[in-house]
Amino acid sequence: MLHAPLEADAEQGGGDRKQVHFVYVVDDQAALRQSSCFLLQALGIACTQFANGREFLAEIGHLTPGCVLLDVKMEAMDGLEVQTELKRRGFDWPIIFMSGQRDVPAVVQAVKNGAVQFLDKPFSEEQLLAALHSGFVLLRGEGGAPEAAAATA
Repeated sequence: MLHAPLEADAEQGGGDRKQVHFVYVVDDQAALRQSSCFLLQALGIACTQFANGREFLAEIGHLTPGCVLLDVKMEAMDGLEVQTELKRRGFDWPIIFMSGQRDVPAVVQAVKNGAVQFLDKPFSEEQLLAALHSGFVLLRGEGGAPEAAAATA
């Protein structure tokens, strides 16, 4: 079962106490947002959906640090612009990019800017959970550079 690392990540200091993981899905495709959140919530991971980058950025100051599952191609503000704005505002949350079209320059730019992973749509549950595992490790400050994880994309 591939989600076992996420369950192991959730253990905190022994006992029954669990660390809550947060994922923010930013994608203009409602079906992908909903299915991703449904899966994550079934695994005990808190998930919030945003239809676009501007909506997400408008709420970022009120959110608990977490991993961002971010679409590259969106209307008005694409994922790379969202990533740049997050960095400008000082939010160094792990970003997992996703795209329906492999755009090599976008992949290179995302990785240079610190993306954890770049997933091609449609991606498998295992690919998503492995990428999130890497993101949660980085979020807790236990991992190495995000570039190492992104290189496996």
